[in-house]
Amino acid sequence: MTPVLARGRGARVWDVDGNEYVEYGMGLRSVTLGHAYEPVLDAVRAVLPDGLSFTRPTELELAAAEDFVELTGAEMVKFGKNGSDATTAAVKLARAATGRDVVAICDQPFYSVDDWFICTTEMDAGTSPQRTVRFRYNDLESLRTLFTDHSGRIAAVVLEAATALAEPEPGFLEGVRDLCDANHTVLVFDEMITGFRWAAGGAQAVY
Repeated sequence: MTPVLARGRGARVWDVDGNEYVEYGMGLRSVTLGHAYEPVLDAVRAVLPDGLSFTRPTELELAAAEDFVELTGAEMVKFGKNGSDATTAAVKLARAATGRDVVAICDQPFYSVDDWFICTTEMDAGTSPQRTVRFRYNDLESLRTLFTDHSGRIAAVVLEAATALAEPEPGFLEGVRDLCDANHTVLVFDEMITGFRWAAGGAQAVY
């Protein structure tokens, strides 16, 4: 798939033919500070001699976890390799904790490459059927209807609190929280994009 990129610095990337682009997606949103950001490069170089990616925890992981807790108010931190692993872990935990099988997802672009989400898209080849249902963003009634239609079966409600194109209307997020509490359902906010962008503490710090 062209262009094939060769390098990047800041918000700009260059392909193998020397063409320059602004990379709006920034590594599928994972590069929050820009490519080859010197303070990050310096920090990575400083730890390289000690090795990377160990089987057991390190003090660096503990320090990072403490920073996350302080920034977000979270009670616990679990590290994952990518956003798909994180959201899928949340769905599995919700199913295990509630003993239920249905997952209600908001009509937003992407949550995971795993079957519970991809089975609802046009890229569903090779997936197993899942009990995943959809509701509309900023439409509490559409979520309320799912709780009625699947009474006592929804393990988790998964959504992004906001996107670049849509802010939560007054009362929407609070209403989602109330519906989940009333139905003993786990509420999962996917902050892969809003985290560190909406605020240092993520969307939850804003809303």
